[in-house]
Amino acid sequence: MAEPDTVELSVPAEPARTRVRVWRGVTGALVAGWGAVVAVLVFAQVVAWAGGGEGPGVAELVGHVVGLVLAGAAQLVADRSDGRRAGLAGVAVALLTLAMLWLFWWS
Repeated sequence: MAEPDTVELSVPAEPARTRVRVWRGVTGALVAGWGAVVAVLVFAQVVAWAGGGEGPGVAELVGHVVGLVLAGAAQLVADRSDGRRAGLAGVAVALLTLAMLWLFWWS
């Protein structure tokens, strides 16, 4: 009985997948960074209240927490989706980052 010839199939590289992974990594790092910022702000507020000072302020703290929750939700969608939905969720993370920087740090 003759054995069939085996032919190896070449799989083209997928640069689009690499870009998607990088973009998800960047947006994930942004969300993680905001998580660290919120943790530092909570700590600073508690220390300020313990010492009788003002601290960063409750409005800024709440704004950062709301922004972090929204960005985290968008990142979750980006991580669990493909295609246009994932891209738009990543853009939402970037826009929320810009909004929080503008509202709480630059203005």
